Amino acid sequence: MAQISVNNQQFETGIEADHRGQIIKQGPDSGAVDAFGRQRVSEPFTLFDSVLRHSKNAELWNETISSGTSEHLPNESSVLMTVTASGHSILRRTRKRFPYQPGKGLNVLQSFAGSTPQAGLIQEVGLFDNNNGIMLRASGTTVQFVIRSSTTGSPVETVVNQSEWNIDTAPWLNLAKTNIFTTDLEWLGVGRVRCGFVLDGEYYYCHEFNHANELDVVYMTTAVLPLSYAINAVATVSGSMKQICSSVASEGGYEPAGAIYTTGRGASNFASITAETMVAAIRMSSGRTDNVILPSQVDVTIGGNPGSNVAAEWRMRLNPTVSGTWINAVNGRGNVQTMSSGTFSGGTVINAGLVSSRSAIEFHPQRALDLSLGTNAAGESDIVILTIQCSSAENATGLLGWREVL
Repeated sequence: MAQISVNNQQFETGIEADHRGQIIKQGPDSGAVDAFGRQRVSEPFTLFDSVLRHSKNAELWNETISSGTSEHLPNESSVLMTVTASGHSILRRTRKRFPYQPGKGLNVLQSFAGSTPQAGLIQEVGLFDNNNGIMLRASGTTVQFVIRSSTTGSPVETVVNQSEWNIDTAPWLNLAKTNIFTTDLEWLGVGRVRCGFVLDGEYYYCHEFNHANELDVVYMTTAVLPLSYAINAVATVSGSMKQICSSVASEGGYEPAGAIYTTGRGASNFASITAETMVAAIRMSSGRTDNVILPSQVDVTIGGNPGSNVAAEWRMRLNPTVSGTWINAVNGRGNVQTMSSGTFSGGTVINAGLVSSRSAIEFHPQRALDLSLGTNAAGESDIVILTIQCSSAENATGLLGWREVL
């Protein structure tokens, strides 16, 4: 038992401790509840996960190196990023951003091993891009939690040093060892953000940013953000960071909402096809690559007579070289450009199926997330095309559908 004082009155309360003698936290600052204070009783829906067992996973991660080195460590399932001189910097960032749904918390887990904080070295791990986000930062010898926001039109940061963390100042934290950084957030424009670590299987939240009834604007422009790992030498120092494993989950499930928009040749161009032929293509519009675009539906028809034994294979290809005219999608939202008549070469087949007459498929949310459009390190959108190839000359056509998650 212990005593607490409220309004100059003392009350006895029961306190539980774990096997280390540390107080077991309960209530809104414990890991027992999600970003909205609800008991964590349901399984989270995984929006993204990454394990670096056999490679750097270039299909998932962009890498920008300004001097320094980046090495895959297969025996450690890690990527070692090393800087050795002023001006060296390495940034590893997911190609894709992750959807946020109002009323559902986002839960982020990122494991890493950093360097002992030292002057001239900046280390960052978190859910952030150049304009918005949430991160753990070691700026020189000072460890911080940071919220970056572009609500003013340019990035501005709210920085809280370790000594000022309002839940646990974490004197036990050693960034030179392996750690699991976690943040969970209720965005809604004005919600709460918690930052901390997972240690010995328990969530240790160290600081919370509260915004409701305090700000007169949203605390950051968007919660639709990529994961990032970064190390930067701003003086003549040496340091390294190991990127290990990461996950983004929607607590309370995830179900994409909104209309499915389509593009393709449709019924107006029912043409004879033998060789593999592009019938639809989509990409994110320039200036709108901070969205989540989910390929969600394929509809393919061939005109074979009964008993003709003509079959067709449809394929979705990622990032082929295409030639043709891109136009803004007819939905008028300005987020996507389309092409239905053009040529292509190359690209990676990311989905396929067979059809003998007509096939219409709407993808499961997890599959749609797997197929979602990303960007390269220069910020240029992925391209996804739909192709058809018939076993012999036959009229065929198709449509590719997508959802826009803003």
